[in-house]
Amino acid sequence: MINFDSLILRLFLEENNDFFVGAKIQKIQQPNRSELIFYIRNSGESRKFYINFNPSFYHICFMSKDNEYKRNMIIPKTAPMFCMLLRKYIQNAKIIRVDVPKYERIFEIYFEYFDELNEKSQLCLAIELMGKYSNVILYNYDTNVIIGCAHNVSSEKSRERELYGMLPYIYPPKQKKNNLTKVTFESFKKNIDFEKLAQFIASKYHYLTISFVKDVIDSINPFSLEMLYERLKSFLNQKKYRYFITQDHSKYFLEKVKNGTEYNCVNDMIDEYFSYHQNKVIIYNLKTKIFRFINTQLKKLYTLKSKQDILIKKIDKANSYKTKADIIMANLYSLKKGIRKTSLYDFEGNIQEIELDENLSPVDNANRYYNLYKKAKNAYEHASKMILETNSQILYFEEVSYFVQSTSDINELNDIYYELIEEKDSNIESVQKIDFLEFQGTKIYIGKNKKQNDYILSKLSSGEDLWFHPLNAPGAHVLVKSNNKKEIISDEVLLKAAELTKEFSSQKNNSKTSIIYTKRKYVKKANNKQAFVTYKNETEIIV
Repeated sequence: MINFDSLILRLFLEENNDFFVGAKIQKIQQPNRSELIFYIRNSGESRKFYINFNPSFYHICFMSKDNEYKRNMIIPKTAPMFCMLLRKYIQNAKIIRVDVPKYERIFEIYFEYFDELNEKSQLCLAIELMGKYSNVILYNYDTNVIIGCAHNVSSEKSRERELYGMLPYIYPPKQKKNNLTKVTFESFKKNIDFEKLAQFIASKYHYLTISFVKDVIDSINPFSLEMLYERLKSFLNQKKYRYFITQDHSKYFLEKVKNGTEYNCVNDMIDEYFSYHQNKVIIYNLKTKIFRFINTQLKKLYTLKSKQDILIKKIDKANSYKTKADIIMANLYSLKKGIRKTSLYDFEGNIQEIELDENLSPVDNANRYYNLYKKAKNAYEHASKMILETNSQILYFEEVSYFVQSTSDINELNDIYYELIEEKDSNIESVQKIDFLEFQGTKIYIGKNKKQNDYILSKLSSGEDLWFHPLNAPGAHVLVKSNNKKEIISDEVLLKAAELTKEFSSQKNNSKTSIIYTKRKYVKKANNKQAFVTYKNETEIIV
């Protein structure tokens, strides 16, 4: 990934200057501490102006709906303090002009502002896009006094430049760079560092990045310093640029590139490039959080299951208690109180040694063994019920883990995240988008998480519909809609639904997979939170 540079910012200004001037700020939102959204309207057109001052993704652009979705921005119910400050001063304000100080990565928006006394003044919003120093500052242009900053900078954080309310606003220190278009080749080659050529040139001249200079160097064969000088100078002297992103989205270019996608304008290129990389990080972070939670729960469940397995295995010991009690009762005539141990024939003719309590009568000893049997049997029955619950929960988390691994859809990951880890804020709407296809006139729905499965079972399905699932394996819940009670689902539709169930399961790469299906009326949702469903009257298909 390459960074947002001063040349891109200059081109963005030139491209969008006419829309900004005279526009009005209708709405301001702040999804988190490093993002802002301005709803701007001018001449009957509305756009979302997106500001990102995160050190990893700093950039500005007019955001498309698709790329807004990729950025996964969730608006908090209570606006942050800086957002409230911006709403107070510049919401509904008119933009007078926009500017970019020469060679700087600062985008300035100037507003017309009327105070409580109806006196007009001019405010400036300075969007500083400078890596870890990125910030957004609102200050009074007439008095040069800062009203507020997205990130306050004290003397402890920076010795050169403090930023917070009531201080005068000053520009960051100027970069000691030159304009290559006004430099002769003799000056260009003087004292040049060939070992770190790209870094050296990018550090000495405006509008040139290390990544771009490296690409130009690699394209010159055989290499010539004079050719490099001419190529860079020609690039900077261009009146019009073309906008490309490589197929793998690793770089963007201001000139034609092989195996790249061309964009109509610099804004579309910026929006697409950065939203792609933000999306990758968001998905990675979401998956990491979910997997961490799932693995913790599975570890607990496997530990619990091992303990329950031990109880299950004790049924033989429980039966031995009953056998000993029965043998004692069968031999009461030969036993007396005060005996510690005896050897008696069991019901198969084998001799068994039985320990007795010398303080108890033979009958009481028998009852003692009957009580031990009863306790062990109750423990076994309880463990048997609990192990079904535990296995159901294990299957649930393994199924969720499979879906997390197989999806890159932010909405699906968000649904899983809020379902498992965090209670969803009531102001965040969730629309269930259930994938389905129509095959031979029959609709087949595919549920990929608990909420989608609940929606399919509760809202979409009726009793005669068919429900499909992999046998004892994580996978999607698939529903075949029946048009009426008398309809007989064809073998082709059954096979197609079974194939889809296998495709959306952890068994998709297996040569053979068992898929079960039954009517929806035979599927019952379990009462607990984690478990999925119970079912009966199922039929198995091998796919």
